[in-house]
Amino acid sequence: MFSGLLLFSILLFLVGLKLSAFFSGSETGFYRVSTLQLTLQKQRGDTVAGRLFYFVAHPERFVATTLVGNNVSNYLTTLAIGLMIQAVWQEGGGGSEIVATLLLMPVIFIFGELIPKSLYYRAPMSLLRSGSLGFNICYYVFLPISYPLIRVSRFVSHFGQSDKRPMEVVFGRTRLYGVLEAGQREGLLTELQRNLAENLMQVANQPVGLSMIPAAAIRGISENASIDDAVSVASATDTSHVLMRPDGRANQWSSFVRIADMLTSELAPRLVKQSLPGFDATTPRLEVLAALFKDYSPFAAITENGEVVGIIRRQTLVSQLFRVIRPASSELETLLSAAASSESRQ
Repeated sequence: MFSGLLLFSILLFLVGLKLSAFFSGSETGFYRVSTLQLTLQKQRGDTVAGRLFYFVAHPERFVATTLVGNNVSNYLTTLAIGLMIQAVWQEGGGGSEIVATLLLMPVIFIFGELIPKSLYYRAPMSLLRSGSLGFNICYYVFLPISYPLIRVSRFVSHFGQSDKRPMEVVFGRTRLYGVLEAGQREGLLTELQRNLAENLMQVANQPVGLSMIPAAAIRGISENASIDDAVSVASATDTSHVLMRPDGRANQWSSFVRIADMLTSELAPRLVKQSLPGFDATTPRLEVLAALFKDYSPFAAITENGEVVGIIRRQTLVSQLFRVIRPASSELETLLSAAASSESRQ
């Protein structure tokens, strides 16, 4: 009877210590884990990340479960200490229980609080993932007790809500820069990808008129020009496309001809010409670039008050929108060179 009670109390103490370590560490890990990384993993269909993200989206449920779990672990360790005193001295007293509690307090603090919190602080994602199923089970087991706490938490938070949207759906530029830095720190973005994103934010909304070539500086042909005229201009400008304008309307570029199509079909330029898409000079650069890729057009006419004032090349926008602000890496140079070569072959 004596050894059985002592053994049971030791096992009960270890269970309480384990629960204390689990809930204390999970609490630290929850506030350290990357929400961005969890979101991306959940979108890829990761069920474990989905369980963890549920608590990120409902923090009051996580806090209530952790609170109940810590209280259960504290009760088990206290009960185990009382049973140990009873098993050793047969008659437990207040003084002996206080002494035993003081003696075991460093053990509880080190193994139930300090070490778990330190481990979860250093590796929150991996440790939370390994214990996600156990925490989920505890959530449903403790729900009859924790549910009133959840309701009270929601009631209190209702009076402290601000005008911010849930989960910061709309990010300001400063916040978005922080997300990019977190993405690189978590290994989700390379430095090249982060640089591209930062540059994209800086110049994407700038008007396309800042990047255009003035209409008067364009060398092209009229719509009634011959094949030889088109080839001559293409050779002089070292390009595979030649811009065209109506007869008698200087600098009002409205179409272009692809030299390869003209030579293959042996038709006059006006018979194989393609219309230029037109954009107002105030249109954002990124919007123009997206439209040019959608229409497979290498050029666009830039207009002001209905008159063509310039031409924008798709390759120019690609170079401006996706150049790296810091010194370009060899990887970026390779990408841009490949893009330029690909477009010149079109």
